[in-house]
Amino acid sequence: MKRMLAGVLVALPLFITAMPKQASALVIDLGGHHHQRWIPGHWERIHHHKVWIRGHYQR
Repeated sequence: MKRMLAGVLVALPLFITAMPKQASALVIDLGGHHHQRWIPGHWERIHHHKVWIRGHYQR
């Protein structure tokens, strides 16, 4: 029981730091009003296959 608890206490900070962080959802260009929206990573079906699409900004 102590070994399992020690393992969890060691693994928890590593798990938290490895989790992906979301970037800020809004970028404003000083030259004009160009707003970009953050699209998080998601699965899409392309040509009958599931493909992982990374998170990206979309205008």
